[in-house]
Amino acid sequence: MPYKKRKSMLLEKLDGRGIGAFLVVSPASIAYLTGFRSDPMERFMALWIEADGTTILFVPALDETKAALAQGIDRLVPIPDGKQATEALRETCGSEPMRCGIEKETLSWQTAEQLFRLWPSTEFVDIGSDIGQLRGRKTREEADLVKAAAEMADAALEAALGTFRRGMRERELAEEIERQIVLAGGDGPAFKTTVLGGERSALPHGESGDYAIVDGDWLLVDMGASYEGYLSDMTRTFFVGSGTPEHKRIYETVKEANRRAIAALLPGAALASVDEAARSWIREQGYGDRFPHRVGHGLGTEIHEPPSVHGWNEQPVTAGMLLTIEPGIYIPGFGGVRIEDDLYVNDDGSVEQLTGFSKEWRTL
Repeated sequence: MPYKKRKSMLLEKLDGRGIGAFLVVSPASIAYLTGFRSDPMERFMALWIEADGTTILFVPALDETKAALAQGIDRLVPIPDGKQATEALRETCGSEPMRCGIEKETLSWQTAEQLFRLWPSTEFVDIGSDIGQLRGRKTREEADLVKAAAEMADAALEAALGTFRRGMRERELAEEIERQIVLAGGDGPAFKTTVLGGERSALPHGESGDYAIVDGDWLLVDMGASYEGYLSDMTRTFFVGSGTPEHKRIYETVKEANRRAIAALLPGAALASVDEAARSWIREQGYGDRFPHRVGHGLGTEIHEPPSVHGWNEQPVTAGMLLTIEPGIYIPGFGGVRIEDDLYVNDDGSVEQLTGFSKEWRTL
């Protein structure tokens, strides 16, 4: 991965704004700039980048050996448990910067208060959107990693469905899917797999439970795989039994909404128009009030990244965008359908679907 190039691109992007140093605290952004991935939990972890390119990585002491593999850094500073982050910064970073770039959205209030006390005269500038813009333009290599993760998820879902039986609990199938992700070559699930059966499929943010799936139920599966730090995200909905004409009509409505939104991913088109392409179709079919969420979001090293594909986002579709398209219809007491794919906008403007699992009506 071109980590030094990424750092140079960030420095170039911020050149001329008078920022003397940047304090990057998002684990995903640190991984993007150095290749080092870790969840510090409550401990302090940060990447310090000075305007001249000098780079210092602060990590919990227990991560020191692993962090030694980070690329493009000049110094590694392990922080033992019990030592304050501000003490490590004071000892390492020298004089107080006049202007310091921070990621406002991910900086905790506790850390912010510590920084204000450490450097009371410093002007803190939010650079989160600048890093987000860099991370939002995925390279071909990054898209290939997401595609590989998507292929593993495709294989895992097919294998797990082969074990499905009437009376199987949501939690059992979710656990089998996650087991199959590893067997398919993935590092693990991209997030906690969601399996929802029957009326529970109408919960857009439901969690797998002990509901036993039986004939006449919708079966909604939201899943993804992790591979070399990159994530896939896919939702497919099935029907247990033969289904009624109404079941099929709702399913086909969502599938067509998915197709229309993907077709609307044209270079220069506003992301709002992509959302509307799906939403207007669902509205025309009489289910407009049953589609309560945005049509998609960016993804990569995190499952939710910019851009947000909603009806108020006038940001244009550009090359390098990697995002989901996931329209849905949710009817309390009846059930829900969502169909989600991962898409990549190539340099030539063509749109590539990275998820390959069939979207045809399928009964179990």
